[in-house]
Amino acid sequence: MANKDLKSLRNKIDKIDQDIYALIQKRASHAVAVGKIKSKISPKDSFYKPDRETKILRNIIKANKKGLLPDSKIRIIYKELISGCLSLEEVLKVAYLGPEGTHSEAAVHNQFGSQVIRIPTSTIDDVFYQVMNDEVNIGVVPVENSSEGVINTTLNCMADSEDINIIGEIYLNIDHQLASGNKFNINEAFAIASHPQALGQCSKWIERNIGNIKRLEMPSSAVAAQYAKDNKNILCIVNSMAVKNYKLKLIKKNIQDYAENKTRFLVIGKNKVEKTGKDKTSFLIQTPNKPGSLMSVLKPFDKRKINLSKIETRPSRGNINSHDFFVDCEGHIKDQKLRLAIKEVEDVGAILRSFGSYPEYI
Repeated sequence: MANKDLKSLRNKIDKIDQDIYALIQKRASHAVAVGKIKSKISPKDSFYKPDRETKILRNIIKANKKGLLPDSKIRIIYKELISGCLSLEEVLKVAYLGPEGTHSEAAVHNQFGSQVIRIPTSTIDDVFYQVMNDEVNIGVVPVENSSEGVINTTLNCMADSEDINIIGEIYLNIDHQLASGNKFNINEAFAIASHPQALGQCSKWIERNIGNIKRLEMPSSAVAAQYAKDNKNILCIVNSMAVKNYKLKLIKKNIQDYAENKTRFLVIGKNKVEKTGKDKTSFLIQTPNKPGSLMSVLKPFDKRKINLSKIETRPSRGNINSHDFFVDCEGHIKDQKLRLAIKEVEDVGAILRSFGSYPEYI
């Protein structure tokens, strides 16, 4: 009886798989038809539309209230489906801070699925350069970590790149793995290698479990993986992708000091993104270096109850008598109340430059 029930259930799954396959192919044909129409309307525009993709994902996740698969799994499935359909119209080239096996590459995979061309670069500046010079469609750069703070290079590049827009954001859980290139007792380790931020994010664990070991700062965790592969008795702190890619020996999983360790990445491009109903806008505000400057630019947002999710302050690089405020707020640049707040900021004598509006991360 049990075998009969098992066979019946498997037959039902086979039938569902055939139905899913037919629907996927039907979806793909519609995607291609949409692409042909878009190419006639705007021949030079990219087929990648973050606003449209976000609406699709939000609708699917909204419908998943009673599903057995959690939202995170549904998101992965649909990201890959969307990636596959988009590749029939256009294969996206995405630049990221390399080399292969970094958290930046993991962020690209998280956001765009597997059907894109991933192009590693040696610096954050080079990601911006490739986007600016149309060598790639999109760039992905880290901007802040929940335990280590802001990435100054990314903010500087945003301030210096007038033709670049933020078109999306990615939040990636940062799980650090302790690994090595060869098997040995952890007490025999000569040194531990990784990116400075990774070493900082695991410093308490290292002190508790290894002690006063020599720490080797590397340009990236992927470089540290290769170094451990090439040298005996070297430990490295890497992500799961690097453990697999470099065929390392996994010693200990999740050695980060804080469980809720996340890095936020910006997706950058040249296109602008339409409203989705739940958006963010980022901009740079430059004010004179005098008392009350910050209050004068915050007041218009407070008056209209516009939430500011992030403010970074620093002296202006271009004008020593000014301060720069990097601001993220809720809403889209086309929202009436945000437009009024921006106008009021400019009316008090501040200089404001928008970096773009984009969907909040799902």
